[in-house]
Amino acid sequence: MWAIAVIASLAILFTLLLYVPLDLVFHTSVYGKPKSSIRLVWLFGLVSKELRQAKKEPEANRVIEHKQKRGDWTQEIRAISEFLRIKDFLRQLVSFLKRIVRRIKIKKLIADFKVGLENPADIGLLFAFLAPLNLLMSYFSPHHIRIEPSFTSENIIEGHFDGELRLRPIQLAVPLIGFAFSLPTLRAIKKLVFSKWKRKE
Repeated sequence: MWAIAVIASLAILFTLLLYVPLDLVFHTSVYGKPKSSIRLVWLFGLVSKELRQAKKEPEANRVIEHKQKRGDWTQEIRAISEFLRIKDFLRQLVSFLKRIVRRIKIKKLIADFKVGLENPADIGLLFAFLAPLNLLMSYFSPHHIRIEPSFTSENIIEGHFDGELRLRPIQLAVPLIGFAFSLPTLRAIKKLVFSKWKRKE
């Protein structure tokens, strides 16, 4: 009896944890060399993980690795195209992604950039385009988004882009189950299993 109580308690705890929101915080700044950072925050800031890009390898190593994996890439592209040709699989995938996107809440979105061109005539055209765009953004968007022309007579793009997205993991359960057990996905899994089995032979 105590084992059932422990399992039930763990299941309830796991479900409650899935209700805790997961935040994706990102920042990009363009002042000279672009810099960006992406961080996952969970349990109201108690758990935080920064997603770092892999370090670039030397050019010679990248060329060798590219040649070695070229055949694998072509096989992967061919496999993906075969999956997309499965009846209704692409439609099911797009529907799944739309349901996920609808559950994402934009907590914060700030974009503030300056764009400059060397030709004064081009700057005038740019200003004529950006002025009404910024006006529409300020009236109809709840977020701060501004792109302004720079009159320094040089080609520049500088500014920063910050945002914070929130999603409760429990909200993924229904779309994920619906996608995983749909007929097109089951066909794709069957095709994947058979293709792996044929490669081993």
